[in-house]
Amino acid sequence: MKFDIGILATQPVPDIVRQVRLAESLGYAAAWIADTHLVCRELWVTLGACAAATSRIMLGPGVTVPHTRHVSVTASAVLTLEELAPGRVMIGIGTGGSSAQTMGLRLEDVGRPRTAEAMAGGLRQLTRRESIRFESGSEGRVAWLKAPSALPIYVAGSGPRMLAAAGRAGDGAIVYASTSPPILRAALECVARGAAESGRRLGDLDIALWAPMSIGRDRDVARDHVRGRVASALRHPLPVELPEADRAAIARLRAGYDAFEHATAASRHRELVPDRFVDLMALAGTPAEIVEQVRAIARDVPEIGRIILLPQVPGDDYLGRDQILQMFADEVLPHVQ
Repeated sequence: MKFDIGILATQPVPDIVRQVRLAESLGYAAAWIADTHLVCRELWVTLGACAAATSRIMLGPGVTVPHTRHVSVTASAVLTLEELAPGRVMIGIGTGGSSAQTMGLRLEDVGRPRTAEAMAGGLRQLTRRESIRFESGSEGRVAWLKAPSALPIYVAGSGPRMLAAAGRAGDGAIVYASTSPPILRAALECVARGAAESGRRLGDLDIALWAPMSIGRDRDVARDHVRGRVASALRHPLPVELPEADRAAIARLRAGYDAFEHATAASRHRELVPDRFVDLMALAGTPAEIVEQVRAIARDVPEIGRIILLPQVPGDDYLGRDQILQMFADEVLPHVQ
């Protein structure tokens, strides 16, 4: 199993670059930078800076979205990044909850499988030096591209429809639907169904788990640290039906969610997240506890080939991202690889 990092780039770009260089030195496989432009630093500028400062770690958007960037713009951006970091670029695409909400859009309006599949298809054609037909009816291509580029495309999903779309359209699937093995098994059934519809098997895809993560000596502080990311995850549907009491709690959480606090551990909406949801949706606690959580996923859901760890920072009285990456590498990775 590979371990990646996901970064909400709310800190200055030089800080993000330093953190990605640290992740590379510690053996993390990839760094995924979030695309939520009113909350975080600009995606492609940040990725370009990270590419110039590293030499081995894979890089890509985690995830970029169709409602803020035209597919042709994204294609040109990712191909330019590939020039800076040849062989080290991957593309994550999704529906973009926080970027939509901060623009006043509803998740129901942007979270459409057809839109994500169309973006994946358009990116695949453009990066392979093929033409696509635009909404205007005219055709377009990346004129400066001299040779096709086979960049891996990952489609992210939480609910059954988006997970199936990931199986149909992605070279990989990013599963954002709990860290609980039984729920993950249900999620992979959805991905497998989509893969079968495109003539493939689940094993043909690289399956990644997008996992809110917080680690620390103080178990309670670590669990509190991750609640904001758990709140974010629960805005989206899950591949299973939860009990009525859970559904009522999630409805309150969604109503109280502030997208402009999407990237801070000290968000007010974190107070709406009960302990049960931390257990359900995150890797959180002491190093020993997280070792056991990761081992359970590896044992019960072996199809997952990589875990994208998403630490929630910044916030007062919490560990910084550098400390989190170092502690996970020192005290978890040796016991789970």
